Amino acid sequence: YFDRNGECIIDNDINVKTLQFMLDMLEEGTAITTPGGNFHTEEYFGFMAKGGAASMLLPLWYMGRFTDYMPELKGKVQIAPIPKWTDNDVAPVFGGTGTCVTVQCKNPDLAKRFLFDAKVSPEGAAQIWNVLGFDPLRWDIWETDVMKVPNKYTDYFGPDIFEIIMKMKDEFYPTYITHEQFPKANELVAKNVLFKALSEKNLTPAEALKEAANELKSSK
Repeated sequence: YFDRNGECIIDNDINVKTLQFMLDMLEEGTAITTPGGNFHTEEYFGFMAKGGAASMLLPLWYMGRFTDYMPELKGKVQIAPIPKWTDNDVAPVFGGTGTCVTVQCKNPDLAKRFLFDAKVSPEGAAQIWNVLGFDPLRWDIWETDVMKVPNKYTDYFGPDIFEIIMKMKDEFYPTYITHEQFPKANELVAKNVLFKALSEKNLTPAEALKEAANELKSSK
């Protein structure tokens, strides 16, 4: 939604083409809106468990939804790299949870040490993968043996999950989510842009994105 200089690019050509591609898929029948409204509802879990969709584009942490809510698909789902149209395509990434210590904390030093041990230390980062199924923020452990230990995710999806991620690593391309208006932009996309362009279809993708850009620029 914003470039590295903080300029609003939500209505750029890439986003317009992407949103138009999504609309085309819906109209052609190669994609559908999610039953229940999103990927985290009982309606969607039931739909997917019955083989409702051939492919989903989601981050690694969604593996836990499969293991916990769709056990019948064990051994039937393959983790794969995101699609590429040309050899020069990159994989835009961002994330994730904004873990922090608030000013209301009674013992901030203790909280900071806990968070460091839980998320930043090599041991904590390994558990982030083996227990939660999240890709650890410490890249220095990605090629170590600790990432090859069997867990419920490798049992469900197969042992080569992280080998697939490693092949994509050099293609990761950062998106800029620290802009003060990013939460507002994200809300506009979720509540207005997608709804008007893909559901109501009362605005074209270009018009919906332009409307969002104008609102962001006028609210600086």
